[in-house]
Amino acid sequence: MLTEKEKIQRARMYLWKLHENIDPLTDQEIGQDSVLRQERMKKCLAYVVEVLGREVQALEKEEESAAAGKKDRKRERQKRRDFYLTQEEIDSVKLVSEPCVISVFLQAVNAAAASDGRKKLQAKKVNNWLVRQGYLEDRQDGRGYLHRELTERSAEIGITSRQGMGSFGPYSIILYDEQAQKYILEHIEDIVKEQEEE
Repeated sequence: MLTEKEKIQRARMYLWKLHENIDPLTDQEIGQDSVLRQERMKKCLAYVVEVLGREVQALEKEEESAAAGKKDRKRERQKRRDFYLTQEEIDSVKLVSEPCVISVFLQAVNAAAASDGRKKLQAKKVNNWLVRQGYLEDRQDGRGYLHRELTERSAEIGITSRQGMGSFGPYSIILYDEQAQKYILEHIEDIVKEQEEE
């Protein structure tokens, strides 16, 4: 399927051929008695060819600008620094007093990080680390979906769960109390290091 620019270029080529007394479909010379050979018609065709040429140039500039914008955005993403917290930032994290899901706690963690272009710490990275430490485990349900569950060690650091109800039935909502939040903060460097290695 032709792009808008290609359609305009084709139309411009057809009109240019007509201006030059060539049938664009057969590439044969247009007869002497054709209305297309009249001076006014030739001027009109030349004008439209010029207008379409400017339109093609405008579309090319848009494409170049979009490509440059894409490169700039890619550079910006690459400039973003990996997540880390200074000790002062760790000390400033406001723990969530009630047991909460990991994403709520990580909002407080990411809020404590200076806004200097650092990447955010993601829940998936923390949970993957907790799985490797034996505090959570991935289990497959009857439909073949993987989901996180508690292990015998979860309670040691303050990870609990409660039942939620979704469109496919009950599921476990993993909760992190203040003890679990502190544990994660104490091991933030290990989590980040593992994240960088991945």
